[in-house]
Amino acid sequence: MVRIAACTHELTVACLDCGRGSARVHSRYCRTLADVAVGGRPVVIGLSVRRLFCDSRGCARRTFAEQVQGLTVRYQRRSPLLQHLVEMARVLLAGRGGARLLQILRVPLSRTSVLFHLMRLPLSPAATPRVLGVDDFAPYADIYGTLLVDVDTWLPIEQRRAVGCLAAHAPRC
Repeated sequence: MVRIAACTHELTVACLDCGRGSARVHSRYCRTLADVAVGGRPVVIGLSVRRLFCDSRGCARRTFAEQVQGLTVRYQRRSPLLQHLVEMARVLLAGRGGARLLQILRVPLSRTSVLFHLMRLPLSPAATPRVLGVDDFAPYADIYGTLLVDVDTWLPIEQRRAVGCLAAHAPRC
């Protein structure tokens, strides 16, 4: 494993909310970041960052942590380059395939972690269907279902299940 120890040298840092610069230090802490492997070895960056006071009276934020442009993102434990690599693996291969590719690239993530990252992706807004189709089906003896389908894209919109009877054929249910 390659370990890199680093610290920041900027004197003033802009507040995340109001944008006013501050040099008054509240505390320091070490932030651990994973980065893309180098020479087949995983890279871990130990970055010493400062928490600073925001002295602006109109700002609701009292303290804030400094961010290093291109290296840190709020609440992330990976560099932006490694995060992009994980995102591409999750979208292209998902589950086991994505985990295997990331193992080869020396990024130890399980298949469930890759799927978790995939589920965090925002969904694209669904367009209003122009033509609706309805399909009734019975996968088992006494279980019936109704499926609403967008006829243009052939994608399901909503699915409802009924047990014991089909509502269209037996109104008593």
